[in-house]
Order: sequence, then structure tokens, then C-alpha cells
Amino acid sequence: MAVHHSANYPQGVGLLDGATILITGILTKRSIAFAAAERAIAEGATVIATSFGRAMEVTQRAVSSLDAPIQLVELDVTNDDHLASIPERLGVAHLDGVVHAIAGGSPSTLGDDLSIASVSEVLQTLQISATSLAALTFALKPLLAQAPGGASVVALSFAPDRVWPGYGWMGVAKGTLGSIVRSLAVQLGPENIRINVVDAGPLRTPAARAIPGAGAGVAQWSHHAPLGWDVDDRAPVAAAIIALLSDLFSATTGASIVVDGGLHAVGR
Repeated sequence: MAVHHSANYPQGVGLLDGATILITGILTKRSIAFAAAERAIAEGATVIATSFGRAMEVTQRAVSSLDAPIQLVELDVTNDDHLASIPERLGVAHLDGVVHAIAGGSPSTLGDDLSIASVSEVLQTLQISATSLAALTFALKPLLAQAPGGASVVALSFAPDRVWPGYGWMGVAKGTLGSIVRSLAVQLGPENIRINVVDAGPLRTPAARAIPGAGAGVAQWSHHAPLGWDVDDRAPVAAAIIALLSDLFSATTGASIVVDGGLHAVGR
């Protein structure tokens, strides 16, 4: 079964020449957000990264290996002060794009038993993993609205239309995220701000390690996907993110772009 590899994807054709892109969620080099930052730089963008708290040091180590200097700004999407001050702290006249690669919550919200997590833990997961997209987009709206050619916000999701083993309340959060994407697209479209989501197949990332029992499902995914699926190759997902950030998708908003080797088309 065919598997797409990184080498199959052309680099550096200038899809984002002159663009300024804010990318959240970079933790290590294995993060999807890191792959997106790497590709954005290759396509001519200036990248600004965010992190917060103790993760700042880890993120700094990761972005220091990129091929261009990266501004790292502290941002906790659950902190109202951080959100209110982020446009000024970025120090830019406008933003052409934003990548929302944020998810998290209490370990009790993962697993197959939804009854274990408390209401407060569930709400925290929904806030970090879903409603933070709206909070971040509205906080950055003054900069996004100033983008000369319109702006693009891209969120990341996983299996929002199915119950994935071990994903628990995070699956509910991803379903909510998709609804938020559509609602934001309708509200912000008249201001030439596009909002889309990339529904990615499973990848071996720092976040994936937290999902209990996910390994068996990943193996099944790789076997049944029509194009095959390489859990260590983040390039196809990064390429989709970059395409949505670029003017290649200038008339697309409120959409979910599936990058999963074709498994979503397989009956199961």
C-alpha cells in the first residue's frame, strides 16, 4: 500500500512570501506545529511562535533549530490578560495567518469512561482544546483584519466524527472545535478572515503519547488507509496547513480538510 513521504512534497515555492504567521502549539520537533513552522519558513513566511510557563524553555529549544530566527511570545489561551495584550506584544502591523494547534486538559478526561472526569475538568478540556480557538481569533482580530490580502486561521483536529479509543472527552472537544470553525467562518467572512480546520490522521507527537491505548488503533489506521499512513511523517499535514494559509484557498472557509491517507472514505 502506497505511503506518502516527506520527499514527495515540494518545498520553497514561495506560497507565503512576505506573510507573517503566528503558530501556537510548538513543543518539540515532533509537534505538528513545528512541521508547519518549518514549512512556512521554507515558503517565505516570518513565523512567530507562542508558548507559556515551563514549556517556554522547551519551545525555545525547538524553534532555535529552525532556519530563521523566531520570535517567541508568551501566551496562555486561558489567561484573559495574555489574550488582551497579545496584539500589542506581537509588535506587528498585521497578521496574515494563525495556526491553532492547542489541546490539553486533565488526564481524567482521556480514556473510554466519560464518567470519571469532573464537570470542571471537562470544561477545562473544552476551553483549552476548543473554545480557545474563538478566544484567540477574537483577540487577534484587529491584526487579522489588517492583512492586505485577507487572513487565514487554521485549526488542527483529529477524528471529530468518530469515537476514537482512549480519546474520551478530547473527542467531544474536537467535535466542538469543528462547530466553532463553521460559526467563526460565517461571522468573520465579511471581514475577509477565513477559518478552516485540518483533520489529520494519527501522528507520533508529544500530545499523542497521552492517549491511552492509541497504539493499536494507529496500526489499524496504517493498514486500512488507501494511501497508507506513516505516523512519523508530519509533512502531509504541514503541507495542508500551509495551503490553507496561502491564497490557494482564498475562497474556502468553514471547511474541514482531511489528511489521513484516505481512511475517512473507508467503510468500517
